[in-house]
Amino acid sequence: MSTQIVTTYDVFLSYPMTETGLADQVARALEQAGLDVFWDRQAGIGLEENIQDTIWRAVAESAALIAIVPTEGAFLSNMAVEVGAFKAWCKPIYVVQAAKGQIRLPVYFADCPIYPLSRLDDVVAAIKRDLASLTAEDCDALAEIYADHAIPVDQLLSNPIEIEQLAEEFHLRCGKKVAGERLIQELLRLRKSGRLSRIRH
Repeated sequence: MSTQIVTTYDVFLSYPMTETGLADQVARALEQAGLDVFWDRQAGIGLEENIQDTIWRAVAESAALIAIVPTEGAFLSNMAVEVGAFKAWCKPIYVVQAAKGQIRLPVYFADCPIYPLSRLDDVVAAIKRDLASLTAEDCDALAEIYADHAIPVDQLLSNPIEIEQLAEEFHLRCGKKVAGERLIQELLRLRKSGRLSRIRH
């Protein structure tokens, strides 16, 4: 019997095909820093899987988005969708540009910090700080709170009131104020690793 290796993702890498070489460089730097990266060259999407479903799971699970902006050429519509999804989830977005000087960015990048490739280490450090904000004990407590609430995580995704209640309960139990979106992200990761109780309705 073969054992399936379940990968969870820390960073969602968005880029135009014109910057595939740079995307490979960024992905390698992230992986060397111990971060798991979702990007189309290494996502392991099988033919039997729905690609859009796989991308949605990675968006929901990832702690941050790194968007590589093209040196020249048009921005693709899928990047706008991915940025919009991360903004809706209040997750950090980091724009990385290879070219020096000013690049005219689409409006959906408003308020996103822009880093030259030479400062990629700063982006990595910021992402790792966010991921380290929850300890193993915090995750155990979160799993217990989830079991007590008895609402499947897929239903929580579309219920802001329940997400807020989850965050309040976590604050009371652990003494930490953590955004509900960050807790949902962790619940998705815990579910994928088999550490959540199965809730049936």
